[in-house]
Amino acid sequence: MPDALEIWLRRLRDPDPATRREAIRQLEFIGDPAALGPLAQVFALDTDLELRRLAQAAGKNIYRAIIRREAQAEAASEAERRTASEILAKARAKRQQRD
Repeated sequence: MPDALEIWLRRLRDPDPATRREAIRQLEFIGDPAALGPLAQVFALDTDLELRRLAQAAGKNIYRAIIRREAQAEAASEAERRTASEILAKARAKRQQRD
């Protein structure tokens, strides 16, 4: 059974502009980077200017969301490293006091 991403990617090629418009919106909502290529094709090739603009905006929003998630993941990792560093520093200080 196809997943939501596959279904909306298929609908992105539908001859009906309303269906393609909804597909663009749903792909943006799903936010899967796999949609970036097909959205770029719509942006480059669709005859409907509005749909091209929607596809461009959706692609940008998906890309920005990916960048934000990566930045948040790195920030969390940095916070974890900082916490670990503080714990190690405290442990060293205690060890030096005992010696």
